Amino acid sequence: MASEEAVGFAPIARCRVCDSPELFEVLDLGVQPLANAFVGPTEPPPPRFPLVAVGCAECSVVQLSGTVDPRLMFDDYAYFSSYSSSMVATMRDLAQRTVTDERLEPRDLVLEVASNDGYLLRHYRDLGIRTLGVEPAANVAAVALDEGIDTRVEYFTARLAADLRREGVAPRVIHANNVIAHVPDVHDFVEGLRLLLHEDGIVIVETPYLVDLIDRVLFDTIYHEHVYYWPLAALVRVFAEYGLVLARCEHIDVHGGSLRAVWRHRRSDDHGLEATYLGEETARRLTSADSYAVFARDVAGSGRRLVENFEAVTSSGLSLAGYGAAAKATVLLNYAAVGESTLCFVVDRNPAKQGRLVPGTRIPIVSLDVLQQSRPDALAVFVWNIWTEVAAQLHWYVESGGRLLDPLAGRRDQ
Repeated sequence: MASEEAVGFAPIARCRVCDSPELFEVLDLGVQPLANAFVGPTEPPPPRFPLVAVGCAECSVVQLSGTVDPRLMFDDYAYFSSYSSSMVATMRDLAQRTVTDERLEPRDLVLEVASNDGYLLRHYRDLGIRTLGVEPAANVAAVALDEGIDTRVEYFTARLAADLRREGVAPRVIHANNVIAHVPDVHDFVEGLRLLLHEDGIVIVETPYLVDLIDRVLFDTIYHEHVYYWPLAALVRVFAEYGLVLARCEHIDVHGGSLRAVWRHRRSDDHGLEATYLGEETARRLTSADSYAVFARDVAGSGRRLVENFEAVTSSGLSLAGYGAAAKATVLLNYAAVGESTLCFVVDRNPAKQGRLVPGTRIPIVSLDVLQQSRPDALAVFVWNIWTEVAAQLHWYVESGGRLLDPLAGRRDQ
């Protein structure tokens, strides 16, 4: 590895969760750019780092083989959750359900870790519940603050949790949506949840599920921000160390398949509810390298099919663009070595990405106006997890003769 690639990157020799040295390779996606490191056409390209997933033979968690300095990824962030209308609707339903189930009252507090632009907390506010967000990216937090969502611009740590508790902060509900995959020091993170949580409170954790990653070959969801790919068994293990037990768990369709797990402080009458959820994971032998051989083979086949699908379009003289400059697009395009000679541009609704390039490529990111003006023959939808939402937004494009292309068949939501 070149010396410039090592700056800001720390390889691991032991599991971050259980400290076992028994790590094995699951998947090597090469040396890739940071997935959300968008730069302008005249700026230097973003840094590249090894993107290798490894499994733990002791606790079954899959994790990256090295840690990128979080400040390189999150201090200034280009992902704004509110640009997905389906995500906003899902969060509205979650807030309404939680207020009802937990019998929340106006005096109760809901806190979200990694609260982004307030896409969830605004619904609690509208229901009359007090809210507080913790968000490390100042540019994203500014949007929430403008919306009237009280937000602390900091990384969530046990130290911050202790400070908040001394200030009298004791949330009845803590949300941690798609953040526990991002935190290298997961022990410090869970300790912070324990310290902060009200004695009668709950923590609602959503995270992509390792079993779905394998079964649906969701390799484009592996990128440097996602340090972990969690099975439930590993989550139970780390939360139990800090006196937090699983109250309930459900499998949801978000991001191709996720767990929504609810945790609370341990009580004297707990009887190991989590055991009822772990049978399938045990049968899958997630602690064995052999269990991932088919997955790695399927990833290689998916990369080849992507190139073939794109070549089938362009070799016919048709123009091809993309939709959704998501992290998934960065990983997919860099893994398959697809560049601007194949895709004329990628459309994205987020102004923070427009006028920049897909990381690691020279493919420009443009607004919807460009799509309306140029009308390419086909549009590869990289945000397959919100396919239905995208198809509804682009009905005019399809009706005018354009074709929506699923880059990796079988991914789209239903």
